[in-house]
Amino acid sequence: MVIFNDAVIREMYREYNIPCDTLVSDQEQLLPFAQDYIHRSGQEVELPQLAHRLLTLRKLGEQKRGLPRLRRAYNGRN
Repeated sequence: MVIFNDAVIREMYREYNIPCDTLVSDQEQLLPFAQDYIHRSGQEVELPQLAHRLLTLRKLGEQKRGLPRLRRAYNGRN
C-alpha cells in the first residue's frame, strides 16, 4: 500500500492547473504528472493508484486538506 505525500500532490496540482477530472481521464496528461510526482516524492506509484488518490483528495475538498480549487482564467467571465 502506498502512502502518498499529499502536500506534494496539492503543490503539483496548483502548478499544473489542470482539473482533477481531466487529469485522471486523460493518460497523456496524467503520465507526466505521475512522473513528476515520482521524481519529487521518491515514491514509485502506478497511474491507477495516483488517479484514485487525486479523486479522493478532490472529494475531500480544500477545507479538509484535499485538492485546492484551481484559479482558472475565464477570459473576462470571472
